[in-house]
Amino acid sequence: EYLVIALDTVDKLKWKLDSFHDSDYVVEALTSFSWSSWSSWFSWGETITISINRGTIGIESKCTDWQITDYGKNKKNATRFITTFNTIKEELSTADIKTRLDHLDKIIKSAITID
Repeated sequence: EYLVIALDTVDKLKWKLDSFHDSDYVVEALTSFSWSSWSSWFSWGETITISINRGTIGIESKCTDWQITDYGKNKKNATRFITTFNTIKEELSTADIKTRLDHLDKIIKSAITID
């Protein structure tokens, strides 16, 4: 259930889904370059890792390797994720989640090829 909500959250925040590891329920997403002219800072983007384990969600936002400071972007990414996740969680019905889980399961199974 949390996996579906996490994927919807990534989509709603317009982050790019980078990878999904079904075996350990880890989703990785990327933010895009951002610039704030009023404060003269920019971000080359962050990698957000969302781990789901036994009803607990961990979120980590990290700057690209060569960016020296995050200007508060990592904390902002985590806060935005949590807020959006909770909103979506309240909006989705159990039936919606089941339908999306079934659809996700079909996508995963169709992506797996056996030689």
